[in-house]
Amino acid sequence: MKALRLQHYCRAALVALLSVQPAAANFSWDGSIEIEHRYFWDDDPLVDRSHGQTSARLQLEFYNDWNNGDDQLVFEPFARIDSQDDERSHADIRQLIWTHLEKNWEFSAGIGHVFWGVTESQHLVDIINQTDSVENIDGEDKLGQPMLRFQYFADYGTVDAFVLPYFRTRTFAGADGRLNGGIIVDNDNEVFE
Repeated sequence: MKALRLQHYCRAALVALLSVQPAAANFSWDGSIEIEHRYFWDDDPLVDRSHGQTSARLQLEFYNDWNNGDDQLVFEPFARIDSQDDERSHADIRQLIWTHLEKNWEFSAGIGHVFWGVTESQHLVDIINQTDSVENIDGEDKLGQPMLRFQYFADYGTVDAFVLPYFRTRTFAGADGRLNGGIIVDNDNEVFE
């Protein structure tokens, strides 16, 4: 199921990238590769797990603007492969969003991130994107959210309107992950009211 979803995302990303006109555009690529190793001094008393956990992470960003900067496309694919935890090995499109800018409004369509900066430690109003708990337990890493977004800028403030066709389910560490808190969540069998 996850592989099929990933193939669908990759096809959509390829179509979006090929549909822009690079000859009249300003585009850039950026990215990072990370190797991470976690070492735990003590054995896990609940299950037999090794002391170490190694993973590799790849995050890229493609940015393109055209039409004198009034149209923008951002594509951010992400992937991690973990040596111990199959649930932590995952790929996601963090962003694949087209934005059109006008003088007093803005429209975006695709998979995006929305962050309303706050000073609280828990980001109480940061509610659009789902937390990616397998990346980090601090709540800072977010999954991409499919959306249509309209923003209107006025003297009295900004008005945001969203269409969120569905929401992403939160990710959790698997049975082989060390940072699961002793509670195993079945990521493939969620139930909603």
